Parts: sequence; structure tokens; C-alpha cells
Amino acid sequence: MELVAVMAQVAASSQAASAHRASGEAQAQAYRDQAEQAESKAKDEELIRLKNLRQALASQRAYWAAAGIDSSTGSPTTIREASEDNFELEQGAALINTRQQIRSFNNSADAAIKIGNIKARGSLLSGVASGMNTYNSYK
Repeated sequence: MELVAVMAQVAASSQAASAHRASGEAQAQAYRDQAEQAESKAKDEELIRLKNLRQALASQRAYWAAAGIDSSTGSPTTIREASEDNFELEQGAALINTRQQIRSFNNSADAAIKIGNIKARGSLLSGVASGMNTYNSYK
């Protein structure tokens, strides 16, 4: 009986050992899966960061190109100076545009006065003509 009890204990411990090995392997597989997920997430995040970096650099290059700055030699001073130059150019363009609008409004005002005077003369002539017709009809 003792032999059976010993064999039972050996079998139980063997099953427990197998269960522990299976549990360890399952836990190891779970960790491997988490590692793969972490690696995949890191790659996705790297792609997102790279995309954001490329967008930022493209924006900067586009801004620098529009501002006339060579991105390979640009510095904060040249960027500031280019920004100031752009401001002056935009300010000059706005001033030219405003002057053109003022000139256009003044020309339109002059034209409106001339048209008003022409219409006034036409009305006077029409009134005189009507008055003459009325005068002549009573004769």
C-alpha cells in the first residue's frame, strides 16, 4: 500500500509538474504575445511620429520656400528677417491694393458726378422741351 501511495504521490506530483509547465508555457506565450503587441504598437507609433515629423518638415520647408529661405542654410535670424521682409512685401501689396481701391472709388465718384450732371442737363432740356410744347399747345 505504501508503494501505491508512493506511486500516487509521484503521479500527482508529475501531474502537478505538467500543469505547472503548461501554466508557465501559457504565461510565456501570453508574454510573447504582449511583446509582439508592444513591438507592433511601437512600430505603429514610430510610423505616426515619422509621418508627423515629415508633415512638420514639409510645412517648414514649404513656409521657408514661400518665404524665400533655403532650409539648408536658414537660421532663426534669417527666418525672422524673411518674415519681416514678407511682412513688408505684404504691407506694400496691401498699400498698393488700398491705393487702387481709393483711386477706383474716386474715379467712380467723378464718373457718378459727370453722369449726374448729364442726367440733370437731360432733365432740364426735357423740362424746357415739355414747357415749350405745353406753351405751343395753348397758342
